[in-house]
Amino acid sequence: MKRKILYYFILGSVIVMLLSCGNKNQMKVGFLFPNMVASRFIKEKAYFSEKIKELGGEALVTSADYDAQKQINQASELIDQGAKVLVVNPLNLNTAAIIIRDAHSHNVPVIAYDRLIRNCDLDYFLTFDNEKVGKLMAEYAMKLKPEGKYILLGGDKADQNAVWVKKGQLDALAPSINSGKIKIVFNVFVEDWSGENAKFIMKKYFDLSGEKPDAILSSYDGMSTGVIELFNEYNIQPDQIIVTGQDAELPACRNIVKGYQTMTIYKSVKNLAYKAAELSMQLINKQQVSSSEIKTFNGKKEVPSILLDPVIVDKSNLKTTVIADGFISESDLYK
Repeated sequence: MKRKILYYFILGSVIVMLLSCGNKNQMKVGFLFPNMVASRFIKEKAYFSEKIKELGGEALVTSADYDAQKQINQASELIDQGAKVLVVNPLNLNTAAIIIRDAHSHNVPVIAYDRLIRNCDLDYFLTFDNEKVGKLMAEYAMKLKPEGKYILLGGDKADQNAVWVKKGQLDALAPSINSGKIKIVFNVFVEDWSGENAKFIMKKYFDLSGEKPDAILSSYDGMSTGVIELFNEYNIQPDQIIVTGQDAELPACRNIVKGYQTMTIYKSVKNLAYKAAELSMQLINKQQVSSSEIKTFNGKKEVPSILLDPVIVDKSNLKTTVIADGFISESDLYK
């Protein structure tokens, strides 16, 4: 009798273990990043993996290392490894549609993370309100310089986010432009959101125009940092030109402390990564996803979208925003 009890106990334990392993295989989520060079991506990987684990799943994370075809191949490999949902920060917004078609052929839903994937039957789009990002930049600048010459440095035009940010800027500036208070003296998109490209472009502007603008609405901190590297060469002092930015990168926040950059837009990647993890697990568990009236047209369909709110960061609130959130340490900022 004791042997029978022991036998059934062992059998039951084995069954429970097998079932739990089976359930774990059903809870895998693939996250595809374009690279692991950007500091924010390293943080997002950690936040996402942490939240997925907390919710009972397993995160499978890849980096495409700036190679769009590699990202497509990685998506297929993650599905083969048992991923039941893919979260994709696409390297190429057009060719990434292949990922959605392949995923759907295996009944795997896809969430576009922070960048829209075009011309496909995308399931969800999760990002920040990028038009609001541009609007906040322009409104902040106008409070300090309601009149004067403005330069708009947009991100890569191939990235829809860059287009939305610039639209937000121009919409906010429109009344002042129409009244003649503000003049746009230079308006350009910068390939690859590159700081080096922005630096090259602005050097040409300074050399050819011989003028210093009142405000540079830069759509990304990396570009802002590139431009600020020129300031000594052209004898531009702290606080002389309003310079905006986006992403609250450490060099930009240090420039804010020094007075060379005026403000940046912080988009809490922790909130974004956590939201992506929560949405992924809802889809895996067939739970009701909160309905959203927000839709984003990607060229083929109106994609259900979740837009998180961006936050203005300047000298006055560095400690209560990026430092309090653990995004930047106080010791690193004030080195």
